[in-house]
Amino acid sequence: MRRRPEREKVAGKERADDVTIVDSLATGVSKPQTLTTDEDKDMSKGYRRSLYLLFSVAALLVFATGVYAQDCDECSPYTSHCSDYCERCTRYGIDGCVNYVADTCGSFRNLEGECLADNCEPSWSETSRVTQGTYDGNSLFDCTHHSVQWVTLYDSNHCNEDSTFWTQSYCDNVIDGHKSGYSPDCCDGWGPDGQPNSLYTCDGNHYCTG
Repeated sequence: MRRRPEREKVAGKERADDVTIVDSLATGVSKPQTLTTDEDKDMSKGYRRSLYLLFSVAALLVFATGVYAQDCDECSPYTSHCSDYCERCTRYGIDGCVNYVADTCGSFRNLEGECLADNCEPSWSETSRVTQGTYDGNSLFDCTHHSVQWVTLYDSNHCNEDSTFWTQSYCDNVIDGHKSGYSPDCCDGWGPDGQPNSLYTCDGNHYCTG
């Protein structure tokens, strides 16, 4: 008959025998490990801390999702899919919207179907670039030559359900020349090498005309 292990006294206190944990026999290797009571408590504390951190991160993610939910007014026929979630304001107060309802970008209240088909990603390619203005951006010791260009893009995947939105255009401000020196002029018809250069002429127009 096996005797129960005796409890020994250390510094006037009783201490239980160390607990022995053995790996599963399925591994084919037995590796005894010894955990004292204090080590067992430390592991338990570490486990609780890990769970606390995990739940904290999950709560932050939920909070961030709510804070940065897209406003339905921000839905775009060029970037928003029909099923994209958004929040639509139903009542405004003195300080802005006071009540939102869940909606989608493609609903009749928002883009009215003029949205990207789900599971379709646009493939935009530049089809034209036309210079519509040139001007000089200068300071005391250098200058830059600017060209404002009307750029047209085309979606070869035809993702929007309305063909009107397979094409889009925007105004691009391009710096295409530079000079340095004392009070230089990037619109005087002369390049930085001191030679005549048609690039360095300007019509003074800062904006695209469309």
